Amino acid sequence: MKKRDTYLFVFVIFLFVLAALIVLPLNGGLLGNKGIQLGLDLKGGTYLVYQVDLSKKDPSMTDAQAMTAIQKTIERRVNAYGVTEPIIQIQGNDRMIVQLPGVKDVNQAVKLIGQTAFLEFREVEVDASGNPVTINNYLSQANLAFIDAKETGPRYFVDDNNNLAAVLQTDSNGNVGFVDANGKALDIATLKQGNTQMSSWIAARGDNGTQLTGSLLTKAAPEVSTQTTGSQADVNISWNSEGTTIFDQIAARLYARPSDSVQRGLGIFLDNALISAPQIQEQHYGGQAIIIGNFTMQSATNLANLLSSGRLNAPLNIIQQTDVDATLGSDSLLLSMRAGLIGIALVVIFMIVFYRWLGVLATSALLVYGAIALAIFKLIPITLTLPGIAGFIISVGMAVDANVLIFERMKEELRLGRTLEAGVAEGFQRAWPSIRDSNASTFITCIILYWFGSTFGTFIVKGFAVTLFLGVAVSMFSAITVTRTFLTAVVSTATGKSIITRGIK
Repeated sequence: MKKRDTYLFVFVIFLFVLAALIVLPLNGGLLGNKGIQLGLDLKGGTYLVYQVDLSKKDPSMTDAQAMTAIQKTIERRVNAYGVTEPIIQIQGNDRMIVQLPGVKDVNQAVKLIGQTAFLEFREVEVDASGNPVTINNYLSQANLAFIDAKETGPRYFVDDNNNLAAVLQTDSNGNVGFVDANGKALDIATLKQGNTQMSSWIAARGDNGTQLTGSLLTKAAPEVSTQTTGSQADVNISWNSEGTTIFDQIAARLYARPSDSVQRGLGIFLDNALISAPQIQEQHYGGQAIIIGNFTMQSATNLANLLSSGRLNAPLNIIQQTDVDATLGSDSLLLSMRAGLIGIALVVIFMIVFYRWLGVLATSALLVYGAIALAIFKLIPITLTLPGIAGFIISVGMAVDANVLIFERMKEELRLGRTLEAGVAEGFQRAWPSIRDSNASTFITCIILYWFGSTFGTFIVKGFAVTLFLGVAVSMFSAITVTRTFLTAVVSTATGKSIITRGIK
């Protein structure tokens, strides 16, 4: 055997051993950090489809930019929730597909993903004498007008459950009026029959007019509450440099108001609901604050994740939710693996019966192919689904198909009177164009299927295309390099040459 062939043989053996170390065991491997990732249909979990209300997005963003920003926000939220190998993908112009393998608390995950989580800080409006303004002060006016004329933004009025009961705002025509949380106009007479002592909350702003919102946060983390005993928790927040300046300016202004008065409270609103209104106890906070509420550690953790992941740029409406049972997934995986092993066994039997020792070599190359393909699936990693398994099994058949082309071409060369070494070389050389062209057409088909799956959210098609593409690529290497290396090594010896020659005749 030539020196080049010797080096190639050693390389193939090394590659096989390395791939085996990565793959075995399938849940981790000696060199693989993760096991084979299973998709939703095998592991169980939930499949969600959201409709994005783009009419409520930031006007400065295009629809595509808003969808991309929402996708990134959902990814951060899901990752913080601890879901392994989630799939978050845009479908069409206004739909978002979310796959969460292994999620048990589906309702909590749905709430976490879809919540807009707009955090803003508000203070109680005061009149010229420094007294707190209530909804009654506005209801007593003959013509509605903002009492604090410097603040033209909406006024929030919350009920006893801290939910938004009414909003006083300016409409598109410049008229001031009351609406509910959904923007529907409210009747003044009806409001007078309710709680007329609800405080008016206006935007808390810095000296430059910038409102303090969650967009200025740099960190939000849960911690055990120092204000209460038991299992309650708080959320510790930190501001960026701009937020630090604005927050300290607001704190200094509120600190100057009467101690323990409602005017001294800083209202923390999350999605228009009042979470807490702690009293400002210091003039300077240096960019650190604590959100105090009736939180458990879990609810504080979820709130911190929402705040850290950022605000959704538009509301999400869930239009489809499909739960996949984990037991069904395990059964499907077991049956698929069993069918795959039976299919591979039949292929091996066919090759050995028809090609004898050449079939044994092809089977050995098939083992190398399988180890390399699974190692690639594991290292990328590829999320393996039922269609993905089907694509892999089909690629096994195509790997054997290449060997069949090579072996039949070898036989033709030997019948023409060539030596075994020459027949092997010519067989590979002349079979290569057919192998190349057939696999190229498969690659093109896989690319089309992948594009189709990505565009229309058809993940079944997408998973099949990925594994088939990678499997066929590895099968080309296996047939042309691995099989040829093994065959060259065998025919370089007198015993091997004799065995192969008898097997072909």
